[in-house]
Amino acid sequence: MKRNIRLIIALSSIILLTGCEDFLTDKPESVLTQNEFFNTPTRINQGIIGCYAGMATIMRDDWVFTEMRSDNTCVANTGTTGIDRVDYCDLAFFRTSPSLPMMQSYWYKLFQNISNVNAILPSVADNSYITVEKQRTQFEAELLFIRAYHYFTLVNLWGDMFKVTKVISAEDAKKLTRSPVSEIYSEIIIPDLIKSANQAPDSYSTNDLGRITKWAAKSLLAKVYMMLGGADNLAKARPLIEEVLTASSHGLLTGSGAYAKIFDVSNEMNKEIIFAVRYAGGSTGLGSPFWGTFAPDNSGNIFLAVGTPEGDNNPTYEIINLFNSESGDTRKDACFRLWFKSTTDSVQYIAKYIDPTMILPDQSENDWVVIRYADLVLLNAEIMAQDGRHTIAHAEVNKIRLRAGLKAIAAPFGSKTEALDAIYKERRLELAFENHRWFDLLRMGKSYNDPNKAVNILKKHVFETDWVRLYSEYDKIPIPAQALFTNQRLLLPIPQTEIDTNNELNIPQNEGY
Repeated sequence: MKRNIRLIIALSSIILLTGCEDFLTDKPESVLTQNEFFNTPTRINQGIIGCYAGMATIMRDDWVFTEMRSDNTCVANTGTTGIDRVDYCDLAFFRTSPSLPMMQSYWYKLFQNISNVNAILPSVADNSYITVEKQRTQFEAELLFIRAYHYFTLVNLWGDMFKVTKVISAEDAKKLTRSPVSEIYSEIIIPDLIKSANQAPDSYSTNDLGRITKWAAKSLLAKVYMMLGGADNLAKARPLIEEVLTASSHGLLTGSGAYAKIFDVSNEMNKEIIFAVRYAGGSTGLGSPFWGTFAPDNSGNIFLAVGTPEGDNNPTYEIINLFNSESGDTRKDACFRLWFKSTTDSVQYIAKYIDPTMILPDQSENDWVVIRYADLVLLNAEIMAQDGRHTIAHAEVNKIRLRAGLKAIAAPFGSKTEALDAIYKERRLELAFENHRWFDLLRMGKSYNDPNKAVNILKKHVFETDWVRLYSEYDKIPIPAQALFTNQRLLLPIPQTEIDTNNELNIPQNEGY
């Protein structure tokens, strides 16, 4: 199995920036400034690898706050007494507590890695530490991408955000207020990604696969513009997507079993993958938890040779029915499967992250694919639909359908709404369980010019097609109130610890909490 050996060695020995008491700053003794540590290319590279490791730590929980909150997944067994199951349900039911521990932990990890990036950037900007300009610009591109990626997550999950672009003291941190989302985009996310796209290399040698390329930066920048919406931003996204689709070495995998091969642990970093957060299974201690987390609850060692299957993040009835609505979809078996607990009891589980090579608990080989070529094809279709170029949108959707073994849609779309319906349906199937659906739901409000689009879809998911069916089986989780399903609560609450510990400013909580 091909792995990034240099990446593994560096990760296993890296000194990470830890010990953070406040999310915006490190303890003085734990801040490794450029003068103390990041004063050679080797050490700077170690720091950057540490930031990739920070991304891997964050990604372990990303599905909880994206896919689990969407209409793609739920907890199949809500009746467990395990506290996580209650918390998962509350997240899906729009009643997340500002004191939810797993949310606070996720928030801190995001800001910790932003702090890591900010601690290294001054050394990269200082030419006295790196004399080879090509290496310096690559390092800067990687760090700026990582920071932009984290801020993109923060503003879409929490809204207005603290703007931190350098290491600051605890006292200065207490003087920061939340900046508007538009300011975070215009002053951090977009300029960081533009610079990253201009400076990152096209590709890497085998030893460095997984590092940020210009194609990853251009793809994320395009997604940013599409999230902002509006004709001007779509016009900025279009050439970025077109360049990735036509000028990069990436493309759709084709042939027998192509879809499943995208996620096969023996076929990592294949040509369809534009960016993935990488893990190393075996006994490295750098593996991913996904197969153990998604394997069916109470299945013992039927699926796992070691560890305890958690059975979280199960496919919803609705997405299962969507896959079953057309025969011949080769993605279905690769996405989810059915396990019979007994002759009368069964459960559907996510199969996209099966790792038959796992030998230690929570140490599977699966990388997490963040951006891939098919995502860009469908984003291009979405832009074409918005522009009224329905023939092109139709052709792009059919590329994905044909690869999946489905029949092409026979006639071009007759309207923008018809085109968007087909595109979002195809995105839901093609990108199932890859943490894209929540962002698609948020984007729909602008795409359809319907600010209530996401909330109405999620109401149907909870009260008609999915969760309501679980209430008939389990009654330990209180039924949610429809009044909680508001546009304001599409945002998560700011962690209560941030509000409580900041005694100099009155940090506002998000509306509705």
